Amino acid sequence: MKQVNEILFRAVCLCAAALLLVISLLCSIRVTAVNDRAARLERENAALEAEIAVLAARAESRLSLEELERYAVEKLGMQRLSPGQVILIETPER
Repeated sequence: MKQVNEILFRAVCLCAAALLLVISLLCSIRVTAVNDRAARLERENAALEAEIAVLAARAESRLSLEELERYAVEKLGMQRLSPGQVILIETPER
């Protein structure tokens, strides 16, 4: 009976160790997947931050042009030229 209990105890311990090993491997796989997703999101975040910087620069330059045009029209009384008013002059290159 003692040998049966010992064999049963060893079998239970072996099964528990195998179960812990499987759980450990599954957790490791899950951690790797989470790390991959985090790296992908960081790359997306960097790309979006770069896009935001470009869009902000465009907005600032556009705003400046709009302010300049508004100033020219309202304060200086200037108007846009019509296509018929534009004359192109070509000069020979030196």
